[in-house]
Amino acid sequence: MSLVVSFRRPSATLDGDVAAMGAVQRPRLSWLQAVARVCALAGSISLVACGGETVVTPRVQAGRVGNQIVFSSARHGTFDLHVMNADGSGQRSITAQAAISQHGDFSPDGFDLAFMSNRTGTYQVYVVGTTGTGLVQLTSGGGANGYPRWSPDGTRVLFTSFRDRNFELYVMRADGANQTRLTINGGDDLGGAWSPDGSRIAFVSERDGVRELFVMRADGSAVTRLTSDGTEKGARVVWSPDGALMAFHAYRGATADIYVMNADGSQLTAVTTHASNDRYPVWSPDGARIAFSSDRDGDEEIYVVHADGTGLRRLTTSAGPDIPDAWIR
Repeated sequence: MSLVVSFRRPSATLDGDVAAMGAVQRPRLSWLQAVARVCALAGSISLVACGGETVVTPRVQAGRVGNQIVFSSARHGTFDLHVMNADGSGQRSITAQAAISQHGDFSPDGFDLAFMSNRTGTYQVYVVGTTGTGLVQLTSGGGANGYPRWSPDGTRVLFTSFRDRNFELYVMRADGANQTRLTINGGDDLGGAWSPDGSRIAFVSERDGVRELFVMRADGSAVTRLTSDGTEKGARVVWSPDGALMAFHAYRGATADIYVMNADGSQLTAVTTHASNDRYPVWSPDGARIAFSSDRDGDEEIYVVHADGTGLRRLTTSAGPDIPDAWIR
């Protein structure tokens, strides 16, 4: 089975990066880096890789972010993390690196962001304060790691890893310890998302040859298939805040649209039906709206729409692609 998941798509954004994640290996942390990581998690220092040297820097207390969207943007050349208010105002950069930093997720308390970055040569999972300081690397060694998602109680992080030469879902403690494999399958499993109560995980799998949506218990048991229509799904599925619905994008023909269905896979409904690529949905905290990316105006920008498909509004107008990652109250 090919590791190239979706380079055939019109634009290589997060779907294409799944293939790139498996390309480079990275050595394990040195003892000094490991000690620095432990200290960083205690809130005293943070670890930053710079020119091959280990730099220890003070951690600035992060302010809590509220009613904001974290998004990945290539407006300055490579993807970096940004945040903005829910109305599109107040856009600011969180990471500013020559390397790629993307696919961010707010911690439940709103003080930190988990994200994936290839700043050390291959994709790994990091946490940084919403001020952009206090960087901590959570994964290292083995294959590439990415697509982190905080558990609702903030104690664990779900992520996708290529360490076993196949994309599978893993979970770890919020400090990077106890990394445990949840899925064991010949096809790629990725893009996991916690249910709001933390009891289940929805994910995307190619175990039957085409990307479909599945759900399992948080310990990896009781895997259930939710979709079986044969259309390729994007590398993201998201639960509505009340746990009743799921949103995702799927390719029906040459382009992608946003869809919503019940959490049991029933009552599939198209939210968008535009002749463009509408992708990467995230729910608003109240479940009333969905933010997503679209290239309908010539460049991939972030839009927001009511969950029934009405009230479309554009939030970003940058020169490069903008992809919404998460929305916090």
